[in-house]
Order: sequence, then structure tokens, then C-alpha cells
Amino acid sequence: ITGVNLFENVRKQGALNLDGQSWAEVHDNASLDITSAITLEAWVYWDGADNKGILGRWHSDSNNRNYLLYKSTATTLNFYINASAAVSYTSLNATKGWTHIVGTYNRTNAVLYIDGVQQATAAHTPAISTGTLPVEIGRNFTASNQAINAQIAQPRIYNRALSAEEIQR
Repeated sequence: ITGVNLFENVRKQGALNLDGQSWAEVHDNASLDITSAITLEAWVYWDGADNKGILGRWHSDSNNRNYLLYKSTATTLNFYINASAAVSYTSLNATKGWTHIVGTYNRTNAVLYIDGVQQATAAHTPAISTGTLPVEIGRNFTASNQAINAQIAQPRIYNRALSAEEIQR
């Protein structure tokens, strides 16, 4: 993982303290080419900004869109698989402090959990596309103006869809 002067804060405080100009990257690796089932998870302390990436492998070029957790408006959180929003949650409270966000996908359904509670689900069946981009934590579209000004803790990617019981623990 690389980033812009972030990891001393992580060691001391347990979260990436992102300033809207910084993000972290996990360099391309075959283990990131997940095609059938995935879970993206993170704890986020919001800054209130919109149109910001949280965790994913995504670029504005539609051929390089794999998976992404994304805050699109003050109250909307999207979980993308490939080039479309697999599921959206439109009642996000981004002013309450820390929020636990989980998006799961199993080639049948995409599901969003907020603080351990299932909030949105949608049928979605395509295989997840693969690419050569890094996974970005706190940014998307590989443009710095898409970097989030927030804290992100415990960002995780699983190569399976976690169960509701696993998410609620």
C-alpha cells in the first residue's frame, strides 16, 4: 500500500486521515481480479463532501471499472459492479460520525449494509470485470478532485460475499 504521507497517522490513530488531496493505493495484483463474488467494507467518518470514492478499483474509462463504494450525494451511497450502480442507498446520514459500510455481491444480488443493517438490495448478475488499476482507498477515477476529506478505517476487500451474520459481528 502506498499513499501520500498517511501511514504515521494510521499507526497512531487507527484510521487513514484523508485531507481531500491524499489517498492510499494497493498496487495491481492478481488477487484483486475478483470476478464472481466480492465484499467491500470500510468504516468512514464523513466530511460531508459528495462525489467521492471510498474503496474500489475504478477509472472514468468504462473499460477499467471493476468495483467501488462511492458517496454520490449527501444522502446517497452507491456500490458499483462494472460500469453501473449495482445498488444504491439514498437515506445515508453522513453527519453522525463513524459509519460502517459493507457492499456484497454474489452474481445474484448486490447488497448494501449500513452499520450492520441491510439497507438496499438489487438483482445483479454479471461477472465482475478485471483490470490493471490499483485499488484506491479514499479516491476514485484516478483524479485528485475525487479524493475524500474524511477518515477511513479498516478498508477490506474479500473475494467472497460475506453473510449478514458475518457483517453484523
